[in-house]
Amino acid sequence: MSIYRELNELRLDVSQFEEPALTEEEQKRWEHRVLRKLRKPERAKSGKWVGMASAFLLAMGLIVPLNPATIANVPFVAGLIERFLDQNEPLDYSAYKTQIGQTAQNAYGKLTLNEVLVDNDNLLISSTYEPAAGVSFGYRTYLIPRVLVNGEDLVRTRRGQSIEVNDRMYTIYGDIELRDLPDDEQLRVTLAYDTFDLRKPIEEPWVFDISVPTSRLAQDTTTIELNKTVRLQNGQKVTVSKVVSTPVSTMVYYDVTEASEAVHFKIVSADGEELTYREAYVSDEAGEISYGRYAPIDLRKEKYRLVPYDGFDRTGEELSEGIPLP
Repeated sequence: MSIYRELNELRLDVSQFEEPALTEEEQKRWEHRVLRKLRKPERAKSGKWVGMASAFLLAMGLIVPLNPATIANVPFVAGLIERFLDQNEPLDYSAYKTQIGQTAQNAYGKLTLNEVLVDNDNLLISSTYEPAAGVSFGYRTYLIPRVLVNGEDLVRTRRGQSIEVNDRMYTIYGDIELRDLPDDEQLRVTLAYDTFDLRKPIEEPWVFDISVPTSRLAQDTTTIELNKTVRLQNGQKVTVSKVVSTPVSTMVYYDVTEASEAVHFKIVSADGEELTYREAYVSDEAGEISYGRYAPIDLRKEKYRLVPYDGFDRTGEELSEGIPLP
């Protein structure tokens, strides 16, 4: 008899083992942990992304040298980064973007790199794709580049979005999360689109070598070092390390290793207007920093508070009075 069949037919009496009941808080933590493991490496996204074309998040692999496709200068084709960040109320980031207007062509068609923007730890990309005859492409198909910054792989995650302009043209957005970005006024960035829909290798990839200035955005960026600990209503603690405010976004960095993974923050103005995150990553594992990315705020014109709330509670139950931003 097969050992596998024997194991399948084996009967155990489990009544002798005590099964202690989990508390409500423990049930929440385990539920959130299982869901996070199943989703990983996706980042939580707020309702502002609902209704937009399908997006994809991908853990980065090692970047290898690639043979560049033919590149030519072409008229600039608009697929504004502002629309990628906020479809409903886009702001004007012209002062901080770099317009490129280069086209690379291969057997899969033409890809035009429209514009790029480096915001804090994010590289935002807008391009236009024109598929070659016979190439099947849709909004669920992804073109996400591998990236080198000053010759180094500094990428944490990559996300892309494809939006149909017409039956033979698509706007392609990229959202590249970076780490340890050098404090240089000019960044040398290589974008290599070497896979089609993340699976099929491209023999002659679309490659763009560009220079991206960062000084203007850096001048208008405010970093608030808080290092403040908030005690929640249930006795747990959350420590907010810093807030980075740019004209493009607001980043809140915090530590929930002494609390639940369900803890998120909202930014509340003096008149009670609430700002929830565009995207967030929350982990209670040791050594990991949680963060939330929000729309930009003007700290010079208005006072704000960071208020923690329970992400499991559909009502958004506030867990403390929060931390005022100076």
